[in-house]
Amino acid sequence: MQRKFTFSSLLFLTIFLTETSFSQQKPTYKQAEILWDTWGVPHIYAKNDESLFYAYGWAQTKNHGNLILQLYGQARGKGAEYWGEKYAQADRWVITNSIHERAAEWYTLQKPAMRKNLDAFARGVNDYANENPDKISPEAKRALPITAVDVIAHAQRVTHFVFLAPQTQVASLERMQGDKNGSNAWAIGPKKSTSGNTLLLTNPHLPWTDLYLYVEAQLVSPGVNTYGISRMGFPILTMAFNATAGYSQTVNTNDGQDFYELTTVEGGYKWDGKVKAFEAKERILKIRQPDGSLKEEKMVIRHSVHGPVVSEKVGPPTRGKTIAMRVAGLGQAGIFEQYWDMARAKDLTEFEAAVSRLQIPMYTLMFADNKGNIFNLFNAEVPVRPLGDWNFWSGVVRGDTSATLWTKTHSYKDLPKVRNPATGWLQNTNEPPWTATVPMVNNYKDFPAYMAPAPNMSFRTQRSVRMLMNSDKISLDEFIQLKLSTRMELADRIAPELIAAAEANGSPEAKEVASVLSNWDHNTDNESKGAFLFDRFVRKWVGGTEKLNSLGTASKLFSTPWDLNDPINTPKGIADPKAALVALLDAAKEVKATYGRLDVPWGEVFRFRIGDVDLPGNGGPGPMGVFRTMTLGAPIDGKYFPAHGDTYVAAIEFSKPLKAKVLTSYGNATQPDSKHNNDQLPLLSEKKMRPVWFTREEAEQHLAEKTVFK
Repeated sequence: MQRKFTFSSLLFLTIFLTETSFSQQKPTYKQAEILWDTWGVPHIYAKNDESLFYAYGWAQTKNHGNLILQLYGQARGKGAEYWGEKYAQADRWVITNSIHERAAEWYTLQKPAMRKNLDAFARGVNDYANENPDKISPEAKRALPITAVDVIAHAQRVTHFVFLAPQTQVASLERMQGDKNGSNAWAIGPKKSTSGNTLLLTNPHLPWTDLYLYVEAQLVSPGVNTYGISRMGFPILTMAFNATAGYSQTVNTNDGQDFYELTTVEGGYKWDGKVKAFEAKERILKIRQPDGSLKEEKMVIRHSVHGPVVSEKVGPPTRGKTIAMRVAGLGQAGIFEQYWDMARAKDLTEFEAAVSRLQIPMYTLMFADNKGNIFNLFNAEVPVRPLGDWNFWSGVVRGDTSATLWTKTHSYKDLPKVRNPATGWLQNTNEPPWTATVPMVNNYKDFPAYMAPAPNMSFRTQRSVRMLMNSDKISLDEFIQLKLSTRMELADRIAPELIAAAEANGSPEAKEVASVLSNWDHNTDNESKGAFLFDRFVRKWVGGTEKLNSLGTASKLFSTPWDLNDPINTPKGIADPKAALVALLDAAKEVKATYGRLDVPWGEVFRFRIGDVDLPGNGGPGPMGVFRTMTLGAPIDGKYFPAHGDTYVAAIEFSKPLKAKVLTSYGNATQPDSKHNNDQLPLLSEKKMRPVWFTREEAEQHLAEKTVFK
């Protein structure tokens, strides 16, 4: 009798074999030791790569066990089954997009060495949890044991279905709440450097919670010595440097998620004048109830030629239409291999050899090496689209015709990139690739109109460019000081006109406002007085917190909009000074009513607080042009705390020997009993960074504990 295997049975078999291999594997992967420094950073030294991955899985679980187990459980689409209703919506997204099923396919496509490494990482997670049962919460243990498929599914979920194709875009195709996920990145070439060495800045901006957190580590095995950060639960570093080269990444404008409006009819949907049937499959979502029982919800997932149906809501924004989604990069299974090779690349030639594979579907990459090279790449899986520009594809397009269906993506040679520009510097602050340096090297008209939006520069981008353009030769210390700048570009642009309007008004209230703003230095430092008043004014002026991120340089609030011919001095002028003054006086009234004065210091109302550590905060909103980006969350008893912003900062000089300083804002652990879940906040508050202990000798000089695997 011929035996028939379904995809579900193959998935089960893959996971079973993976778990079985754990129990039969000999302890060759236990040839490693971890030197834990005084900041909780694991410096892992291993005799082979498999042992390195094992120890890294063990180390991540020691510092973040409860969180990463929760994330792996969600990547299975079982968050609600393990932990209740609040995870159900996220599970539906995972199941609808077949994330865990695809991860099983990706596991079989890994090169043998990487597959062993991923198995070893998962075994390290499981071994720590099994050997330290009192350190893992009972709730988190529901996700055990972890397999390499879970690790792959987690990475796919985060990369492809949180950053590239977030679920939030279904409900609101272009709007995001608060500051967008983003980053700053700089590379300085020899002609712009005081020492003649290249400099690199890594500076992601993300929420201070959940899957957005980073893990700082050093990974050393034969032929490998790399330092940097991983996304939480990833088995490799995703931003890294070694002794001779390094790179950072920033969220870019790649539109790798497209929505298609389907015209449904009996029997399916319209397609090129005919009726095409949906492909349908059933899945069961289990939801844990308060009494521990499981409620089952049947999901019927329909696929068109574009991809899964992701919305059939009645009313806005889909207006009752059936929407299918197509996502780029789902056929590229080599994301870990590429990251691994990027982190080990010794120079630009090796780095380009790795990134040209295009296994990572998005992120602008910034690179520097000790040979004097700096490089910026608009890395993306960009669909080869048959028509339209970037704005056209950012909305919902017709799904009843093959004329809008893309089937391939652009090659590496097609992507915007800049090598060693005459300016001597490169930057990215999440804007389109055209402003990597100024004057611009790439002309956007030389690329497909859908590749990226036309040139524009946010206030944060303008602040970034201005600091680099106004600096002659830059030392590492000056590089760090520029990075830590809290100056607000928007205030430089409009505060004088706003003060003039208040002084002209002549009322006692307006005079007091004018006095406070006149004495303010336009910084958002701990003691800056006037920053909070200006922040409250801007929010009223633009129409509320939700619209803050839409405050672009092309806004009609300015009398002169942004001009490509004068990119860092426009926009300028307030279009309606009277309306602006009304907003300012309204803000002043609220500030005085709440805090008793207008000149309240920024750090008195904006705080860095985790656990029992509560310190004055600095930095401010990116949309207002603060390079040290910090997003204020909802107030609690009149105080504001970071909801998003500077997470990890690394400033590197590729000298001999290497020089580098770093800071992980929220610390390098999330386990409730760890002292490293807030120990770096004092440095953050003081605008300081830590030296990197890159050599083994340095790590041993700052050793807190050692873990040896035998």
